[in-house]
Amino acid sequence: MEVSQSRHDRFEAIVHRIENLNSDTVAVRLGCADITHYQAGQYLQIFIDAQTTRYYSLASAPGIDADLQLHVRRGSAGSVSRWFHEVLAVGDTVHIGAPRGKCGYQPGQPDQPLLLVCTGSGLAPYYGIARAALQHGHRAPIHLYHGVRYSQNLYLVEQLRALARLHPNFHYVPCVSGEERIEGCHAGRALDAALRATPLSSAWRVYFSGHPDMVEDGWKGALQAGVPSQSIFSDQAPSSAILLSALAA
Repeated sequence: MEVSQSRHDRFEAIVHRIENLNSDTVAVRLGCADITHYQAGQYLQIFIDAQTTRYYSLASAPGIDADLQLHVRRGSAGSVSRWFHEVLAVGDTVHIGAPRGKCGYQPGQPDQPLLLVCTGSGLAPYYGIARAALQHGHRAPIHLYHGVRYSQNLYLVEQLRALARLHPNFHYVPCVSGEERIEGCHAGRALDAALRATPLSSAWRVYFSGHPDMVEDGWKGALQAGVPSQSIFSDQAPSSAILLSALAA
């Protein structure tokens, strides 16, 4: 993701809270009085130091959450994720960029069905989008599939199940692709389950976030099902080969 911002686009945020979501993912809540308007599903640029920046999707939803919220998974050797997990503390000041991105929820089409498919901490933007859509009175079905390899990597399960009980048009499916068989979870890949169960057509709006291979396969499956490219959103662009193969089909 190549995005540059001037110093005038940088804001100070205060760390209000850091909480464990599971064994390797934390939620970081940031207070920033300068950022009052954004779309659920957008991302923030985080300035770690003079040479290092990273981009993280917002898990918060405007009008619902007072703070900006990020989900940060500890990488195997990532110094930046280690900074979030081991160095950053409540009360610290963090420099951030303005929210950006076109993958957010845009009110105005409450009868358009939504499919959200994610893996790992790719759940973050869709936790915000699902809640924002329901808050705005979205009437069409909203299907959220969250995939992990091991059940301990799931998070926000009870919150999302509670949301599904409260809103009959919201459907949440946690998926575990490893050998475990967990009651209440689909056994297998999230994308496979989503494409099998969802009657995709040109009427749908589809989102993918998480592992690059899943996102690429998701684009391919959605395009083949008739979803137009302008109705597919992801945290990475599809390859030209995927787009060309869909046009040739």
